[in-house]
Amino acid sequence: MLHTVKHSPLSHYNLAQCLRYMATGDQLLLWQDAVIAVTLPDWQRQLASLADRGGLYVMQDDLVARGLEGQLGQPVAMADLVYLIVEKGSPQAW
Repeated sequence: MLHTVKHSPLSHYNLAQCLRYMATGDQLLLWQDAVIAVTLPDWQRQLASLADRGGLYVMQDDLVARGLEGQLGQPVAMADLVYLIVEKGSPQAW
């Protein structure tokens, strides 16, 4: 299953909850304000194993819009997101 998180982990608990409920083989897309997580050391540690197995995606346009550079995950564009949704089915939004 594809999970999507859009709120910053600094202001919401969505990312922490999502990570607790993800099953083996699930994938995560960070977009909007959630992309900040890949720039924060504490969250980088929590997301590292997911990124290592290819299960972490980060919306590239959202990183650029915030002047950030992602250090984890696979950068994706909107077309890639459409492909992921078609491939995985309806995502679980957090």
